[in-house]
Amino acid sequence: MVIIKKLFSKFVEPANFSGDWVDQRQVHFWHDGHPIAVKYVVEKITATLLQRDQSDARQLSYCGCSDGSGKPREVCLRFEAVIDSRKLYSLQVKRSTPKKWASEAEHLRAAERTMAFWSAKLFIASPDIAWSRASSALYDQCRRESLALEEVMANAVEDPAPIAALQKEVLDALRAGMGFFTANKEGGTHLFFNGRVFVRSDYGDEPNVNETYAADAAMVACLRRFFDWESRRDWYPHRPPELDVWKYIKGRLVQRHA
Repeated sequence: MVIIKKLFSKFVEPANFSGDWVDQRQVHFWHDGHPIAVKYVVEKITATLLQRDQSDARQLSYCGCSDGSGKPREVCLRFEAVIDSRKLYSLQVKRSTPKKWASEAEHLRAAERTMAFWSAKLFIASPDIAWSRASSALYDQCRRESLALEEVMANAVEDPAPIAALQKEVLDALRAGMGFFTANKEGGTHLFFNGRVFVRSDYGDEPNVNETYAADAAMVACLRRFFDWESRRDWYPHRPPELDVWKYIKGRLVQRHA
C-alpha cells in the first residue's frame, strides 16, 4: 500500500484567477543503493535533474525543478537515515498550477496521480519507521562513499578514440551507399552522400532544410544535431555517453536505393 503524506496545500478558493495552486507531498522509501545512485533513479522516475544541496554538509539532499510544462515541479530527494543496515530516503514534491489553467480539484488530482505513479516505482516505507535505531556512523560512512563516487563521476572523461573511430565508420558507410531516412505524416529527412558531398534533404510540411557538407567534420556535426533527441530518449533527463550516441547513429544506417 502506498502511503503519501501531504505536507501542504492551499484550499482557499480564488476571488479571481491570479496566482497558483500549490501542493506539497512527501514519501519515505527504502533503497539499497548509495545516495548518488538513488539520485540517478529518482531523476529517471521524475524526469528532473537534481543538484546536491551544499548548504547542509551533514545530510545529503538533491533538489531540482522541472518547469518546461508551465506547471513547475520542485523535486527533492533526501538521504534520511540508515536503520538496521537499510537506507531510508524521502522524496518531496512541490507542484504549482496557475489558477487560470485549472480548478483546485483538478490541480490536486493531478498532484496525487503523479505522486502515486512515481511512488509505485519505489519501495515505500510504512509509517512506523524505527527512527531510534538509526545509525549515525553508518550514515556518515555512506555519505562519504557517495560523495567520493560523485567526485569520480564528475571528473570522468570519455576516451575520444573509439568515438572518432565510430564517426569514421558512419561516414565511410555513407560514402559506400548507406544513408539515413526518416518519414512521418508531416514529411521526412534523407541524409546521404551523393558521390561528391554529403547531403541533408528534408521534405514535407515543416520548414525544409536542403544543405550539403563537403567536410567530414560538418557532416559529423549535422548527424549529431539531427539524432540528439532520439539518441537520448531512453536516457532522459540524462545525456548518454558520446560513444553510445554514435553506436545509436550507426545502428540507424540503411542501404540507399538508387
